[in-house]
Amino acid sequence: MSAHAAYRRQPVPGQYAQQLKAITIPAPTRGLIQHENDAYMGPGSCIVSDNWIPTMRGVKLRGGCVRHCDLHTMAVVADTPAWLNATFYAAGAIAKDTDNSLWGARQDHISAAAPNTFAASRAAIPYLWTPVPVGVTPPVPDPSRQPIVSAFEYADVSQQRMFAAQKTKLFDVTAPVPALVKSGQNSGNYCASPLANLAGNWLIVVNDAGDPVLRFNSTSGWVTLLPPATPSDGAAAITGPVGSPVEFGRNLTYVAKYRSRLYFIEKQSMNLWFLQTDSVGGLLTKIPVSGAATLGGYLLFLASWTIDAGDGIDDKLVVVTSEGEALIFTGNDPGNAATWRQEGRYFVGKPMGMNAHTQVGGDLVILTVEGMVPISQVITKSAGEMELAMISRAIKPMWREEVKAKIAYPWTIKRWDEYGGIFVTFPGGLPGNRYCLVMNSATGAFARAVGYDAMAFIRKAENLYFGTQDGVVMWAEQSGTDDGKPYVCTLVGGWETFQARSQTVVWHQARAVFTAGLTEPFEPQITSTTDYVVVIPPPPAAGPDPGLPDVWNQGKWGPLTPATVPPTQADRTRWAQWDQPAPTRPQNRNTLWVSVGTTGFAHAPILQVTIAQTVKPDVELVAIAATFEVGGVNV
Repeated sequence: MSAHAAYRRQPVPGQYAQQLKAITIPAPTRGLIQHENDAYMGPGSCIVSDNWIPTMRGVKLRGGCVRHCDLHTMAVVADTPAWLNATFYAAGAIAKDTDNSLWGARQDHISAAAPNTFAASRAAIPYLWTPVPVGVTPPVPDPSRQPIVSAFEYADVSQQRMFAAQKTKLFDVTAPVPALVKSGQNSGNYCASPLANLAGNWLIVVNDAGDPVLRFNSTSGWVTLLPPATPSDGAAAITGPVGSPVEFGRNLTYVAKYRSRLYFIEKQSMNLWFLQTDSVGGLLTKIPVSGAATLGGYLLFLASWTIDAGDGIDDKLVVVTSEGEALIFTGNDPGNAATWRQEGRYFVGKPMGMNAHTQVGGDLVILTVEGMVPISQVITKSAGEMELAMISRAIKPMWREEVKAKIAYPWTIKRWDEYGGIFVTFPGGLPGNRYCLVMNSATGAFARAVGYDAMAFIRKAENLYFGTQDGVVMWAEQSGTDDGKPYVCTLVGGWETFQARSQTVVWHQARAVFTAGLTEPFEPQITSTTDYVVVIPPPPAAGPDPGLPDVWNQGKWGPLTPATVPPTQADRTRWAQWDQPAPTRPQNRNTLWVSVGTTGFAHAPILQVTIAQTVKPDVELVAIAATFEVGGVNV
């Protein structure tokens, strides 16, 4: 070939048209699925669902949480002794007045004799004392902070209250400033049971250390039952027979109401005790149940279970031991053998705590080391069949990992009917890796609420609160941040082979479709991971925060400038526009087509959103569309 022929331009081969196909991947309404084979995952499933909560028709972004109250704002006050008459105070000593204000002694002195008050003493000799600020509470997190161990609520016709407990203290956390109810306790793991009678609406409270019983109603407040002293609330004290372990109401570790009667568990024993019908005080009567159990241990908790979801003659009393045996009793009067009998004994699995159960409809759901067990299934299935009947079957691997890591903590479960969910604590975890479990109560689909550091849940009206490891009570689903900090929502869908199993597939583009308001600032990031290996990229940046919408009860009032200064145009634009229409039904939005560009024989879509906005996000994923090209088989 001549030299000039070697450099002659050659024709370029004709281009081949891409053999693109399209598919729509529905939103994972089935939630987390960990019990199916990765190669044959059904539609509507996902591998990771962090802060994406399954709904009936999609998955939605969870709302953030705001700080309701901090128990450590009362820590210094609660631990400071009250001022006393005729007492020596050295210079620098701190005393507390009746209004919880703190004062430091300027010099050594002996306080005034009775009946003087601290305020009167300071007024008479003002140079002896100086006010002491409570100071700044420890930052979150901080090693000095104590976790919230348990929580419960009270409601009557006039008020609703919330209570949270740390290791040695019990607080009223209804208001943003907590109030100390009881200190010097031996445990913060409480159980509470309401009972209404002609005298009022009562709350009976015990803890697992067997401290003296606490009793509350909205009229007389809190009373510590210490017989033989007469309680100040007008009701009788709770006491056992002379010489018994529960004499003077000691060593009672659990309380529950069954057929208008309060039942108690004696500490680390196989003994039940009960009061008379509709009574919140009086002499306890014993029911020994040691002969009914076969695995040993001690009674842990008791609860009522009903067949018809009501409160009637078919109700059963379920007594659960520490070893996982459920003893089922029925009857109106435990003192009468003709009307009281045991109906069965079943194994449910070791419970995850004395508050690890709740009623769902007429059923009783118990959190055990094996999973979430409905008591209605226990009585009809063998031990081998129970694995298939567990509510948490879809997340069995996750459940076992959480139990192994956090079995030392007491777990709790809470229904939130207004939200349509059931929340389970996964207590513990290091900062940045704290979360709880959320289940759609209608579909049974699971997700994780990452950032909800829930040790215990509390309900008040239609709202849900939770206590954290840092001693803070948070208000759930109330903002677009977690206590002022952004949070990331990550969704990894189920493995998709694009109808070409074992063949190499190139995922070219994706488009996510949402139901969301036009002013929602979220900026989703769509990527994918391949070949059954989950690799999650860094999350995207948060979108710009538009602030509060201009609708009633949400927009900010003006003016922002002093009344003597005419408002500027900038002020006017920041004020709420009251003539704006109220938000209508959220609109459909999509991301348009974005490049994915991954190659593999199995793909899983990844959708990430960073939330950092003023209001709670209102975003629900409908589907993800994909364009792909099928290649050959790599060998």
